[in-house]
Formats: sequence, C-alpha cells, structure tokens
Amino acid sequence: MRAFAVAFLADYFVSWMGGASLLGFVVNGVMRAAAAQNTRVHVLLSAQQLPEALRREVRDFLPLPRAQLDAEGPLACLLDNLPALELVLFYRDLDATLDALGVDVIGPTGQDLGTQQRRPWFAYVPDFQHQHLPRFFTQRERQFRDGQFRALLENSAGLFVNSGTVVADLERFYGAAARSARVLRLPQVYPDLDGAFGDREAEVRARYGLARPYLLSCSQRWLHKQHEVLVAAFAEHRARNPRSALQLVFTGERSDYRDPAYADAVDALVAELGLTEHVRHVGLVPRADQLQLIRGARALLQASLFEGGPGASGTLEAALLGVPVVASDIGANRELQFGQFRFFEAGQPKALARELERFEGEGVAAARREPVFDAEQIEFLRLASGLQTIAALRSAAA
Repeated sequence: MRAFAVAFLADYFVSWMGGASLLGFVVNGVMRAAAAQNTRVHVLLSAQQLPEALRREVRDFLPLPRAQLDAEGPLACLLDNLPALELVLFYRDLDATLDALGVDVIGPTGQDLGTQQRRPWFAYVPDFQHQHLPRFFTQRERQFRDGQFRALLENSAGLFVNSGTVVADLERFYGAAARSARVLRLPQVYPDLDGAFGDREAEVRARYGLARPYLLSCSQRWLHKQHEVLVAAFAEHRARNPRSALQLVFTGERSDYRDPAYADAVDALVAELGLTEHVRHVGLVPRADQLQLIRGARALLQASLFEGGPGASGTLEAALLGVPVVASDIGANRELQFGQFRFFEAGQPKALARELERFEGEGVAAARREPVFDAEQIEFLRLASGLQTIAALRSAAA
C-alpha cells in the first residue's frame, strides 16, 4: 500500500524562535507516529535558507542530511528536533518538489498557498496580537496581518491554531467566515527533555558564570514580553530584601525589529535601578543548556502581554520539570493544564513583586524538583500528539 506523504513548509516558522520550537515539536511527534500510520514525512525549506555557494546547486530541490547542516537561531531550534540522518529538502521550485515527492497534503503553514495549489493544505494562524496590542504594530502591518489571516482562513483545507484564545479571536474578528471554516486545535506538543535528565546542572551554571539561587526568564527581547516589568519587579523585591542572594537571569536573543532600541533600554533600566551585579543576560543558549538552566531555577518568570498558545518562553518546559512558574494572567498562559503556576496581573510590576516574595522564604538552596512525566511517558505523549496530527491531515485527503 502506498504511503501517505505529508510535507511541512518550514520557512514561515523559522522566522522566530517560538515558531521553530512549535513546528519542531509537531514534526517530531508526527515522525514518531509515521511508521505506524504508513506515512512519509518531509520537511521543506526554501533554497534561500542555504549559503550562496550551495544555493547555486539547487535546481528543483536539494536534499541534505540534518547532520550536515550548520545552523543557528530558530533554524537550529527546528533542526534539533529532527533525527540526525533525516533529510531536509531545500526547494527552488515548490510545485516540482511536491510532485517529485508524491506529497498528498501540506501543512500547517503560515504561507498562503492560494486556491491554485493542487493538494489540500493546512494553514496556521499564530495569534491576534496586532488587534489586542495595536501600539506595537504599524497600520500597514496590521492591515497585512488581517489580509493574510483572512486568506489563510478562506483558501486552506483547515486552519490550525494553538489555543482557545485564538479560536475565540477568529470568531470575534472574522465572524461567519471563521464559523464556517474548519478550525483545528493543535494537540498539546511536548519537548524532548533528555537534556534535563542528566545531572549537568552545575557544569552548565559554571559555563555561564551563574550561582544559585536565580530566577529565570527565557523570552526574546520583544516589546510584548515586558522585560522592563520583570526588572522593575525584581528591583522592588530587592528593595524589600536587600540581603537576598537571588539573581535574575535572562536567556534569548536581544533584537526586536519594531524597536531596535528596546534591548538597550532594558539594560539602561537595570543600571538605573542599581541591579547590574544582580541581573545577567546570557544570550541565546543551546537547548540542552537552557533545559539545565530551567531545571536549576528557583522559578521561571514570564510577563508577556500576549501569547498565541500555552507554554511560551520556557513555561511548558518548566511546568514539565516541576519548576514553579510565575506568569502574567493572560488567557493563553492559563490554558496549560499542569505545573506549579502562580499568576499576576499582566503589566504590573508590583503584582509580580508580591509573587516573588514567596521564593525568598524558601532559603538559598532550591529544592530538587521532579518532572511531572518521566521520559517514557513523554515519549508516549509525543507519539499520541503525532497520531492526532496525522489523523487531522489525512482527513483532508480522504
């Protein structure tokens, strides 16, 4: 019997770290379920992602083993979820590549493939941040996103989203068009926690010059992630506890195209509040290191004003590892159904500072936390996620 062939177009998702993580988790689950479902899985990227010398060799497409690809940032995050020998296909001519692979269905993708695509394709809409936080977008960006999302809604075989928050917004902003469309919730996706099960915590902390105890934030420095709220809350906490040994540690990239000065403004606030010795930014770190840093944190902090799905910015990993999370009280954050969560009013440093007080009373040495699921259970959950995704994709080709 001929295998069912699925193609994931990754270009849209590797434009930001959260998208690369999400697609990586989805694809990994689908790959785990593929053999049992007689399914072939292909990951496609535009040849524009390749160095120029390699790009010139691409006619229709060029397959390269994942192990041969030297990447960083979001692309590296996606590739980390693929087996070392898995082929990644870099295409110049998308239709010719899909034909050569015998692809039955595409998706989910944030690219509008229009109505002329011969195969059914699934779309992905991340969130409606531009509607809820219009001050962070230009009018042109807001109009583009509205037009793009409507096209995805109308042209695709189905629309994947990552939270009930996005489902509600689809109906709010697109009304009857959304109600008549096929809207699918992505099954809960689970990351590989292998990097956290070994006892490398002290080694990783030493690599980045960190001492215990520390609070951790894993958000890229985007405006809506509210790093200034974290810094202001931490300053208030230290004012109440001047002998506290707690540090505040940031990981993640510093850039936000919407405001290139934002990252430096956060650094300036750290200096202005006299926190230079107590706040560290260690940059974008390998995933295995990030898991170890989460595992050793007193708590993970997430102050975002808006998210498209539960588990953003390391909160899913912290919840799985049994590490307490203090997060803003936005809808998507409240959709994660397990973990030690405490919520504070979004955008309010004083509310966050009140939540931080409880960690000071625990003493300097953080207690060892146990993962919510062991490695075998996570394997099962990832397989279940893959089975659900394949079932949804197959339904469009039936």
